Amino acid sequence: MIRYQPKKLLSRIAPKKRVEKLVTQKLTLNRATLTTLSDTGVLTKKTLETIAIKVIRGYRDRYGDERDQGASKKEALDEALNNKKQLVKRVQNATVHEITQEVKRQFRGEFYVWLPSEAINPDPLHQLNYGKKFLLGKGEMPGDRYGCLCGMQILTDETKLEL
Repeated sequence: MIRYQPKKLLSRIAPKKRVEKLVTQKLTLNRATLTTLSDTGVLTKKTLETIAIKVIRGYRDRYGDERDQGASKKEALDEALNNKKQLVKRVQNATVHEITQEVKRQFRGEFYVWLPSEAINPDPLHQLNYGKKFLLGKGEMPGDRYGCLCGMQILTDETKLEL
């Protein structure tokens, strides 16, 4: 059995203090921080870079929109970055989603048990799935939706592995 719990995984892969440094004030990727995050070995540096670039594109788009509406460069940057909490959430959500896609590829055809969410306000529809057994790769599963912190226990013949 393999147990996948996003919140525990994120504390190892994308801790808040490191993620906050991932985007520079010029809305570029901080490569030193990227290297540090990839040292966990859970996601490749390339995968983390792809996630970070997606998030940065969103910030750049927001910055451009603010400038188009007449904001100064500083005002547009402050508004685009809003606060670092949003950056952390976006990177963490993208990371969970990417890991979920990898789990799907690796374990397609295996069964899993849907584990409760670690979110403060769990999704009521997801709560209906807690403890039920599903086929991996068929239908929605934990981590498919951004912000989902539900876990899963993949039922394999292997020994228990904590991700």
